[in-house]
Amino acid sequence: MEEIKQTSPNGWKTTVIIFAVVFVISFAYAFVRYNVLRDVPLEQIPLFITNKVLALSSTILIGFSFLLGPLARFWPCTFEQKLYLRKPLGVFGFSIAALHGVISLALLSPAYYPKFFLESGKLNFTGEISALFGTLALFIFSVVSVTSIPAVASQMNPKQWKTIQRLGYLAFSFVLLHVVAMGFRGWLESTSYLYGFVSISLISALFIIAVLALRLIVIIFPKRSE
Repeated sequence: MEEIKQTSPNGWKTTVIIFAVVFVISFAYAFVRYNVLRDVPLEQIPLFITNKVLALSSTILIGFSFLLGPLARFWPCTFEQKLYLRKPLGVFGFSIAALHGVISLALLSPAYYPKFFLESGKLNFTGEISALFGTLALFIFSVVSVTSIPAVASQMNPKQWKTIQRLGYLAFSFVLLHVVAMGFRGWLESTSYLYGFVSISLISALFIIAVLALRLIVIIFPKRSE
């Protein structure tokens, strides 16, 4: 969610277009995997399926925000001119993630997520760990997003601002732990890979790992000053 000194006036418009493309592709994938191949009722599309799509879309948008810096480092001619998208992608991605959180709370019940609950109706260990990491991620992303507001950023020195912005990587790591706790057991089942359509949680996890790995490469191999 890092901000740069100059922000293109088209940044938000471009971000909305990127979100629309990601959402449509993710929705088509989710529809085929869950409604067609796994017989999830069509009545569950408005919230249950859409919530999965929002989760994946927010992960991809925030991941794109983090990826632009490393990509500009290795391929400056192609990606440096796109750095203005980091802020709108990050903030918009967080907004979608927050919406995902609200819908998840509305659906959180044994009827929708039986693997998260005990027979008593309380959350089991998997449910509590998944909820914990998801909540921590949203909290940290909210702090990072607030410091992206110009009026707030202007009250901070550059070092403080940069430190808080980099907490976004910690939040993204919590998102990874959230989806691993939520989907790990399903990833071990052969039926989870029916016709090559893997779960959305696995797609999210692999994408987050790729983003964090690229960031780690940048840290290990810093840019040499000329």
